[in-house]
Amino acid sequence: MLRRPGVCLACRNGEGNGTMSRFRTLTTLACAAALTAGLAACGGGGSTTGTPAGPAAEDIAAETARAVALAAALEEAKATRGDGRFDDTAHMVVPVVTAAHDGTAVAIEVSEDGTPQGGSARSGAFVEEDDGPAAIAGWTGARFARGEAGERLVVYTDVGAPEAAAFTPENLNRLAQVSGLSGDALPETGLAVVPAYYPLVASTSLAAASPNGSATHRSQGTGADEGLTFMGTFAGGTGTYACSGSACSVTLDDRGVATGMGGDWTFSPGSGAMVLIPDYHHLQFGWWLSREEGGPYGFQSFAGSTGIDAGSGAVSASMTGSATYRGAAAGVYASTDIAGGQVTRASSGEFTAEARLTAHFFGAQDAGEIAGELVSFRNAAGASMAGWRVTLEAAALSAGSASFAGTSEGTVGPGTSGSGSWEGRFHGSDGAESNARPSDVTGRFDVHLPGMQIAGAFGASR
Repeated sequence: MLRRPGVCLACRNGEGNGTMSRFRTLTTLACAAALTAGLAACGGGGSTTGTPAGPAAEDIAAETARAVALAAALEEAKATRGDGRFDDTAHMVVPVVTAAHDGTAVAIEVSEDGTPQGGSARSGAFVEEDDGPAAIAGWTGARFARGEAGERLVVYTDVGAPEAAAFTPENLNRLAQVSGLSGDALPETGLAVVPAYYPLVASTSLAAASPNGSATHRSQGTGADEGLTFMGTFAGGTGTYACSGSACSVTLDDRGVATGMGGDWTFSPGSGAMVLIPDYHHLQFGWWLSREEGGPYGFQSFAGSTGIDAGSGAVSASMTGSATYRGAAAGVYASTDIAGGQVTRASSGEFTAEARLTAHFFGAQDAGEIAGELVSFRNAAGASMAGWRVTLEAAALSAGSASFAGTSEGTVGPGTSGSGSWEGRFHGSDGAESNARPSDVTGRFDVHLPGMQIAGAFGASR
């Protein structure tokens, strides 16, 4: 069994502090249930004299049911792989994460791409919840829910604040590239504002004239003076917008951002104008507890990158030496004890951890491999999970590929170990030369111990 003599797993993990949310942790409920039943998992003894009144029986039953459902989902996720590889074709649905940093805060949106195998696409949008996941330094996390079936999704991203760069043609084209915009090369002055750039246009003068929402402003004046001019920003840089003639118009939304412009517009940046270039190469990872109405839960972890070089990362035979990657991981666990066909104890929860990986590329002494470990585990409340560790055993690298896969080993305390699988891929590079090593790595993992399942994902950078 997965317990030390006289120690309740849920209590031992530091979760008995009143911090509970849905299936995230059984916490004090598991301990209360075990104490009431006199189970050895929480020290035995059978007596609860002096113990404060515990939670209601229906709450215990509900939390236990969630833990059992999660355990089943993790076991099923393992079974679908067959050959040990993570197999998304069993789900046919992939979460799509969009993250942006406006210089003050990070906004994360989630949608899905695909249709569940043997079923129709689930309806409803993912809605971000107020109680976010455990904090990880350098990463922004968000928790989402969808529908009445109890779907939950947690995602972390390392998207950074936008870069303030000089308002030059080079930097404007960098902005157009990372923003997925189109248009001709952008001049430093007299910038021609084309429809593709409308989302980058904001008024600081006309917006004040239409404070109650969307409004359209049109040409003013007569003859050679007819046209429209306003002060505003383009991609964060301040300057002047100008249009000549009778066909000039601009429609602004309630934020002062242009949604449409008529006529031929130009933007001239003011002295010292800066352009804000978003961080468009960033990592994300997380997990998704999915469910169709009336059906069982499904679990999948996910990890990847966003950016213009998101598809890069393939290693080559010319890469030599080593690279070390540091980052973070997050996931879930579920533990059950069964005796006589009945669940005698169940607990589940979330965790975060540090991710450390080292890649040895090709060369006379190196065969090409990557290995790592997940350490410093903490539960949803931020308390240390002593004894927890996952080893990502060496996985072979293949020239021409960014992907790799291997086996994992994990422990949750003395004498409690198990094995599983892990896989990942490289992203980006640290330069243009032939020996440019990948800049980032993401992946997912699981470990299966007697009576316990652990699964999650990670992201790390050089």
